[in-house]
Amino acid sequence: MSRIEFSYGAPEHGWSVVTIAHEGREARMVVSYVTDALRDLLYSLVRVTQGDDIRFSWDAEPTEYRWMFTHEDDAVRVRVLRFRDGRRPEPDDAGQEVFALQSEVSPLVRAVVRSVRRLLFEMGEEEYARQWTGQAFPLRELNALESWLKDH
Repeated sequence: MSRIEFSYGAPEHGWSVVTIAHEGREARMVVSYVTDALRDLLYSLVRVTQGDDIRFSWDAEPTEYRWMFTHEDDAVRVRVLRFRDGRRPEPDDAGQEVFALQSEVSPLVRAVVRSVRRLLFEMGEEEYARQWTGQAFPLRELNALESWLKDH
């Protein structure tokens, strides 16, 4: 199975650039502080490691990126849909799929944790909170994922 590439860029003035790539597909999203984007992602991955299916949305003002995690046998299917105007709730089938992958859970979690740990090392908690308009770094969720990875 090919490697999952993930990058969560350092927040700057309330915006972060996020990329995810796998098997020749890549999505690049610029997300806003309107939602606690990084915490939403990490919390969702914690739930995925517990066997849950989950979804969340990132705000890109006005675009919405809707992430969906669904378990299929021993793997998790990830879909990211883009909606032009996140202010109007729309059904999944109205969105444009910008990224999809199916993978075992651990390679996905490992790719995200690697990027987020690097972000924390480079910025620190205080600078992250300053750039992400006061929202604290999601350290509890990151630690939970790192703990899960030790056993997987």
